Formats: sequence, C-alpha cells, structure tokens
Amino acid sequence: MIVTGDDRPSRSGRDLARGSPDDLVRIRAAEAKRDLPCIAAMFDRGLRAGDWMDNDTGADVHNFHEAYCADEGRSGFWVAEWLEAVERGKAPPIVGMVGVQNEDDNTAVIQRLRVEPAHQRRGIGTRLIEHALAFCQERGYLKVVLDARVTQERAITLFERFSFQLNRTRNVRGERILDFYLDLYRDHVRNGNGGKEKK
Repeated sequence: MIVTGDDRPSRSGRDLARGSPDDLVRIRAAEAKRDLPCIAAMFDRGLRAGDWMDNDTGADVHNFHEAYCADEGRSGFWVAEWLEAVERGKAPPIVGMVGVQNEDDNTAVIQRLRVEPAHQRRGIGTRLIEHALAFCQERGYLKVVLDARVTQERAITLFERFSFQLNRTRNVRGERILDFYLDLYRDHVRNGNGGKEKK
C-alpha cells in the first residue's frame, strides 16, 4: 500500500547513515511561509541544471498559495526533509519536493518533482511520488498526468515503475516532451519497487 505517514521516529546520525529511506527522510506537507525560500531555491537550481524548460517561469512557485493552497484541498505540495540535517539544525534540510495541481474534477497533475543531486538514488523520488499518488487517490481523482523531457531517463524509469503510460510525445522549443498518464480508477497503482500490486 502507498505510504502516507509523514512522521518518522528520531534517529541518531549513525543510524541515519546506514538506515533505510524511511529512516533518512521525512515527507511532509510544505508550509508556504517556512518552506517557500527552499522550494524557490530548488526550482532555480533545477532550472540551471536543465530539469525544467529554459522558458519555465516558475509561476506556480512564485504564486505558491494560489497554485497549491487555494482550492479547498484539491492541490498540494510536499517536501522531503533530510532528518540528520533537521536533528543537527543544518540548513537547508529540504532535499526534495513534489506538487499536485487540480486540473479538473477527475484529473490531477504531478509536477515539480525534484531530488537534490547529492541525495538521489536513495528512494526519495519514489516516496515523493507515493505521497502524491496517495493524495490523488484520497481526493478521488480518476487520472493523474505528468510530463518529462526525453533526456530525464531516471524520472521516466520511475514513472514507468508506477505504471504511468506514455500518452504522447510533443516538441516544445526543439525539446521532446513525453506526456504520461495513470488511470487511478483501475486498481493497479504500483509501489515503484518491483511492481507489486496494491490493494
């Protein structure tokens, strides 16, 4: 089943160094006042790294409340906190993020998925997608859509592990963009770790 619990027990630095992703990271709902500087900085770093299109204005990030908080709980945004950084008071402790926006009554869009390069390959992206999909299921969405540039191979592999299907390929300013969808009304949302079906 999809993990939705946000609170994780405290761990020592030694435990964190050898722990599982659940021990290392806490996924929690973003708080605009507290987290927006880190979210905006991650967006900027992603833009410079080529994670977003170079013409991406980041309008949703710069208008965070309207984009993710002003539609009666139909949208949401989460951050991944590195627990060792939280426990030691290091800044910034946020190492990943993902957002869900309401597109219509039945469809949600997953966007702004990013894990900082130093923290990749630790299962953080998987947990962020799990939270986003759990939110979509709880809100009764029937379909989830997202996109990726054809060069974002790790992201595409992650989406395919969750049974996202390729809908179409489009060209935007000379870049190939892949549009994916997932039908939530089919009882086959996968956990991203070997494709076991969820009940």
